[in-house]
Amino acid sequence: MDEQSVESIAEVFRCFICMEKLRDARLCPHCSKLCCFSCIRRWLTEQRAQCPHCRAPLQLRELVNCRWAEEVTQQLDTLQLCNLSKHEENDKDKCDGHHEKLSVFCWTCKKCICHQCALWGGMHGGHTFKPLAEIYEQHVTKVNDEVAKLRRRLMELISLVQEVERNVEAVRSAKDERVREIRNAVEMMIARLDTHLKNKLITLMGQKTSLTQETELLESLLQEVEHQLRSCSKSELILKSQEILLMFQQVHRKPMASFVTTPVPPDFTRYYETKTGKLEI
Repeated sequence: MDEQSVESIAEVFRCFICMEKLRDARLCPHCSKLCCFSCIRRWLTEQRAQCPHCRAPLQLRELVNCRWAEEVTQQLDTLQLCNLSKHEENDKDKCDGHHEKLSVFCWTCKKCICHQCALWGGMHGGHTFKPLAEIYEQHVTKVNDEVAKLRRRLMELISLVQEVERNVEAVRSAKDERVREIRNAVEMMIARLDTHLKNKLITLMGQKTSLTQETELLESLLQEVEHQLRSCSKSELILKSQEILLMFQQVHRKPMASFVTTPVPPDFTRYYETKTGKLEI
């Protein structure tokens, strides 16, 4: 059975209260949802006498004991051990107070918490909760969207660099053609052409340097963002995503139009002053 199928089945046999593996499973007779006996007992005795999922009135004696669920979870554990190396728990994603896995996002507090904080902590009573994985995916999507925009921007910059390089080649070709025409005439004309060429290339190389610097800046930023995506835990990425998006916004403040340069005309003067007068090439 592939890893995705194992995870899908494991989700079914996960307690809907603590979101962890079932322990001493019980089933609600109204909605058929499975939960740990300790979790539902604590809920019914400390919170309210109703199912946390379907809100139907519920007493402890009404719960259905599901002994078979333990056998299923044991088999799932065996399958998941085969892929344990791929899914090691990140110690950074642990609740400081309960040392439980961070699995819930408090939408009201904008904070990553564990199921214990959500249910029993008392600090989040009446708050709105969402699965941490869902919020994480939303943040990753936003960052990836910005990465895609930066990649498109990078491609545009590279295209502009190539245009400048073609412009450089055009100027060089024009210079070479002009040199071939006058080489056998007057060496001084060649020197003047070289001077003209140098001035044009200084302008072009300045344009290219500006574009290259922006390109290197974007490549560095992309590498940093991709490093953050690989190395950060879910909670760290959620905390850093706003900072990352702010960096993207700062990049976009400089319009692409500011990088478009006026091509240097690949032509040279056709008249030269010599000792014998004006010479046209």
